[in-house]
Amino acid sequence: MIESEYYKDYKGPNLTLAQLWNHGEQKLDITEYIKEYYGPNNNWNGKLYTYDDIFHNKDHKYKFKVTFVDDTGREHWFHGMVGEPNQYFNPPLATPMNQIS
Repeated sequence: MIESEYYKDYKGPNLTLAQLWNHGEQKLDITEYIKEYYGPNNNWNGKLYTYDDIFHNKDHKYKFKVTFVDDTGREHWFHGMVGEPNQYFNPPLATPMNQIS
């Protein structure tokens, strides 16, 4: 993991659901686990993590989806597949409508 200027001052929407699955498997709810990394300030604790940090011992066969809800009730989400263990997991930043310039 490394410190990130982009996440340090970020305050994102509330994380509501995180799922992980492999082909043919039932989706696992990993919401509480991912919340530890997302942090109490909804900013990924100001860090970028590797895929191995976040999805320990999982590989490209696994897919994920993460869902958030902002203060207006708007849903934000992203999805993907687990990358190489040392590759950085770089989730997008949700920008509230009132902060878009």
